[in-house]
Amino acid sequence: MNLWKLLQRYWIPISIILWAFFQMGLTKYSSLNPWKMGGYGMYSEYHPNLSYFVWIESEGQRTMARRSKLFTSNATFQKLILECRTYPSSDHLRKVYEFLRQNRSDSFKVEVWRFDFKADSRILKRVLVNSYEG
Repeated sequence: MNLWKLLQRYWIPISIILWAFFQMGLTKYSSLNPWKMGGYGMYSEYHPNLSYFVWIESEGQRTMARRSKLFTSNATFQKLILECRTYPSSDHLRKVYEFLRQNRSDSFKVEVWRFDFKADSRILKRVLVNSYEG
């Protein structure tokens, strides 16, 4: 069987596999949401049942963004925080930082943390996922 006949016979599975690798690469090396464009990027990282938490750190004090007054009173801020929790890319963190920078003059940073449970030691640890400081 020559190459042309193989391509004619298997062009659909080959194109699906090529698209999956292309989309996983876009997810890994750009800010593409892993669930967009076919969703193959969801296989590029392993995160079983992870919950991300967005924190604002200022002068040594951390405040969970979801528990702030701004989260309950401002729909735009709430949307930005939920985007960060869903996909904590540097771009999403930058948007939160810029939104907060409009009303603040002090130095602060935006961080996204997740919990990691070590089964062998039975210790629950916090792991820094991403951070942004302007």
